[in-house]
Amino acid sequence: MTKSTQPPRRLDLCDAALLAAFAVMAILGTWQRCLLVNDGAVYLAAAWLGNAWDLFYDQNTGRAVSTLLQFGPAWALRPVFGASSDAFMIAAHALYFAGPLVLWLILHLVEPQRIFSRLYLAVVLALVFFTSEMVQGIGLWMIWLALIADPARSQGAKIAATVAAAAILAFTHPAIALLSLAFGACGAVLILLRLPFPRHLAVASLTMGLFLTAAYFATAAMFLPTNPTIAAQHAGAKYDYINPVWMLGTLGFFPVLITLWLLLLAPGLEGAGLRWRLSARATLAVGAIGLWFAFNGTNILTWIFARQTAPYALALALALALASPVPAWFAAARRPLIIFAVVMGAATLSYTVDLALFAHAVEARLAPLEAHDTAPPRFLEIDRSPPPAVRTTARGYFKWITGDDYVRDVVVPDYGGGRMTFAFYTFFQSGRRVVVFRPLDRPGEWIPFECAPVDRALGAAYDDVDRRMLRFIRERYCVSRSGGQV
Repeated sequence: MTKSTQPPRRLDLCDAALLAAFAVMAILGTWQRCLLVNDGAVYLAAAWLGNAWDLFYDQNTGRAVSTLLQFGPAWALRPVFGASSDAFMIAAHALYFAGPLVLWLILHLVEPQRIFSRLYLAVVLALVFFTSEMVQGIGLWMIWLALIADPARSQGAKIAATVAAAAILAFTHPAIALLSLAFGACGAVLILLRLPFPRHLAVASLTMGLFLTAAYFATAAMFLPTNPTIAAQHAGAKYDYINPVWMLGTLGFFPVLITLWLLLLAPGLEGAGLRWRLSARATLAVGAIGLWFAFNGTNILTWIFARQTAPYALALALALALASPVPAWFAAARRPLIIFAVVMGAATLSYTVDLALFAHAVEARLAPLEAHDTAPPRFLEIDRSPPPAVRTTARGYFKWITGDDYVRDVVVPDYGGGRMTFAFYTFFQSGRRVVVFRPLDRPGEWIPFECAPVDRALGAAYDDVDRRMLRFIRERYCVSRSGGQV
């Protein structure tokens, strides 16, 4: 039902728990510079070193809206920070986490019920530690859906919102098309089951999904990445969101995701009065299992693998919620969403421990290299070490025993010790004094920058330190359009 029957827009315990979990993630993530251990390192390096659009962002033009919402504010404020990369990193992380919060606030203001904002914030908790453009795309899509779900809005306003949303969502993430199609399909099934799902939402969502699918193929053809290693990366991952075997595999590797999606679905199953639902005891049991896997199995891949199943879990959870009486869903949502927030808090603490251990190990390595260098940054090339003996089957179950030495065998390799992003992590972690890197010499390896934009950035570098970093990138970490390093 989309009838607006909620009390005034005050926050209750459920909202407070989700917001508290998000605040913990934002504070700890900013403290540990969580974006520097994944693809965010390249986005932030581009924002720091020059014209970020020319250097890197234009390689993902089809996701430009999400990219600019994530990193555009930090890029715009770059001149404010001068040579203080530490202050820039704090601000960039804070602005990154502020983005979903702003979308949540807009959603909270426009939604006819607090169903939309609660489910959005919950799914954000499972995604935000990795730089997925889906976070922004989901928020914008749910704002559009909340606008057209409100019976108080005129037909003209809904049409205008749909036209504007279609143009914006086409430049967020391809998975938003799948989210819209899945939500519409779930709504159609609920209608066939004679549940009170709003028919116009099913039609609108399916139509939007078809448009976004067509837009994806059009933008993919029009805005091909000119960096051949990024084009290869996109091609290699394009079926991850529709391959059921792969998606089931992600749940098997990280069972915490199963518990999270069950908790997300629980209110709708209860509110819609379906035969299969989670009892209060079952919900507590799922939460207890989730706590185990959250603390003992969360690592950098958890947030990456959550992306493939999150759109489908959200689509079903939202469809069931809108087929439920509003008071019934509110009552049913309190316990599972609070438990969801607690599980995500445990996952955040576990992940923060890994990030802190990694930072400590890296700082110990950087300390002797940072002193007595009159022309920073100092560059240190490292060899690729042989892979340690790691018990991979236990990674998502009890990660602390997966290697003979957890920091050496698991944390350092996982969080960048041998990855391309390690060069940027060490550059910023050392205050631009040291760059520890390994050669990018494996076939098909992602080389982040094209050489021509780096040449252009060299002419406008902020200072000699940035200029030397850009020369390093030009010599070791850039690729020509023909596919060769220059």
